[in-house]
Amino acid sequence: MQLLTFYLNRIKFGIPLANVESIENRVEVVSIPRSLEYIKGVINLHGDIVPIYNLPAKFGYAGLSIRNVIIVNVGGIKIGLEVESVNEILSGEDCQVVPMPQIMNPQSSCFNDVASCKKELIVLLDVTRLMTKEEQQDIRKIVAENS
Repeated sequence: MQLLTFYLNRIKFGIPLANVESIENRVEVVSIPRSLEYIKGVINLHGDIVPIYNLPAKFGYAGLSIRNVIIVNVGGIKIGLEVESVNEILSGEDCQVVPMPQIMNPQSSCFNDVASCKKELIVLLDVTRLMTKEEQQDIRKIVAENS
């Protein structure tokens, strides 16, 4: 498994590269009134309307300087995840993935695993568990209304 790594608040996170569609530089986001709590707005990416998810706010790191947006596919929906900066792509051979300690991992968590790579710990983000099914339905509605 290859991992795309990125930073939020000096913490290194990773997403399986299989979930990543593209990496974009900071983009201009069109705000949607009365949108979901962590949806910052939408962008037009090569003709597709893509909701932008405020990942720093979701994890309690509001106010960070955003340099990149990682486009991922969540349940058939393209979502842009705001991150401070994308770091690198790591090969699975370089990393040992282990389950997150039970005390740190509530059932609803999107952090199920941690990777140890080159003497460094990387928190793995499961994008499929980032949003509830209801949030995914609401995002589909936002995309349909703005297409």
